[in-house]
Amino acid sequence: MGKTANHLEANLLSRLDRLPLTKTSIRYLVLLTVAAIIEAFDIGIIGQTIVVLKKLWNLSPSEVGLLGITSTAGIVLGALFAGRLLDKYGRKKVLIIGILWFSFFTLIGAAFPSVHWIGAMRFVAGLAEGAVFAIPYLMLSEFIGSKRRATAVGWYASLLIMSYVIPNLIGAWTLAHFPLDVAWRVPFLLGGLPILYIIILIKWLPESPRWLLQNGRVGEVEMLLEKLEKEAGLEHDQQFMNVQILRALNGGSNEKLSRGITTLFKSPFLLRTFICMAISSIASIIFYVLLVYAPTMFEMKGFSLENALLFTGIMMALGGIGGIALGYLSDTMGRKPTLILYCFLAAIGAIILIYAKNMTFMIIGGILLSLFGNSLGAGTKNYSAEQFPTYLRGTGTSFLEASARFIGGILMTYIASYLLASGGISIVFWFVAISTVILILPLILWGQETKGLSVDETGSSNITYTTEIDCVYEKA
Repeated sequence: MGKTANHLEANLLSRLDRLPLTKTSIRYLVLLTVAAIIEAFDIGIIGQTIVVLKKLWNLSPSEVGLLGITSTAGIVLGALFAGRLLDKYGRKKVLIIGILWFSFFTLIGAAFPSVHWIGAMRFVAGLAEGAVFAIPYLMLSEFIGSKRRATAVGWYASLLIMSYVIPNLIGAWTLAHFPLDVAWRVPFLLGGLPILYIIILIKWLPESPRWLLQNGRVGEVEMLLEKLEKEAGLEHDQQFMNVQILRALNGGSNEKLSRGITTLFKSPFLLRTFICMAISSIASIIFYVLLVYAPTMFEMKGFSLENALLFTGIMMALGGIGGIALGYLSDTMGRKPTLILYCFLAAIGAIILIYAKNMTFMIIGGILLSLFGNSLGAGTKNYSAEQFPTYLRGTGTSFLEASARFIGGILMTYIASYLLASGGISIVFWFVAISTVILILPLILWGQETKGLSVDETGSSNITYTTEIDCVYEKA
């Protein structure tokens, strides 16, 4: 791209990055949040399915394991290979096709009276769920201005965390109103309804303006930007320029020679990928440990089974509140200090749970671990999306999502079962505390602060960013 073209792109990106939250950007956030809630419901119905089919069909342990692992395996593979599609064909197109894909295969899953066919449908649906999962974070990072980017992602992630209770509510309702042979099918049938939501996304969801620019569709970006500026009361200033964005574009003009997962493990992205894999794994490990093992710990500490499940549900919801605060603090205090603070408080919470002898300390430990640990995904996903240029951002975020799901959802669950058998539930939570402290060290030692900076600057291969965006705006 030539100098004049770089100036035009830098002007458009600078104007996009200075925008406050507008009516359109809030609608953008809402549309992506609803899409994520739809996916969360689709992922979550497998738990209710296992409970019902175990009673109805007398499933063996291996059959229960089959249903449990197929969806996760599909999600991991889908996320792993979706990145290139996102970078080549666009964020919006992959999102729409992904929702259509998993909704269809969830819907037809209700027709099969065989656990193996249901498992196959969950695997195929999981491929699309994995492809879709990282897209809302990715699109928000490329659409929302630098001063409110983490806040918007925090709200999105918090609503997503809280939405994981919906499958449980639907499952309880179906069990109360339908016989078992019908009850397990109802969530699958409801899972097909989001096909209708695609119409709304096609009409109202804009494509990522940064992806459009990357692919030469300047006119579409100019139209969208002028609409956003009109809503914000800003002039259409064609001379407005963030010189750091221009510098990043000029330095990155020849960096698009190699794409794909292998590029993530080459300089300068290798260290960034390593840091983001570490912090993403923390969030995934804590989420899955709370989901799988928290009820067992609370029951062993004297809770009734009903209260153990209830308190675990409350802990999962507290992660939503923590995510809102994390987003705000990331935009005001900074990404690094916020993530570091949250990780250490979560580790302290895990240790308190291990040694708690009474209800008060159990509650304190549970609140710390859930409020600060279960909300980490809001920060790690936003920070990860900021580490890569637009042409590689889909590949990077999708790969990190796949690796985190594999480490937390498959590897950690496998390891934890052996830890539980050999040393009890306390060993599992010691593992959580120690791994949290160890895995945050790469961010402490080598992570760059990205607060207040454009993703064009933070993702560039040639910029060392030390100053905030407010200091570098000027007329071209």
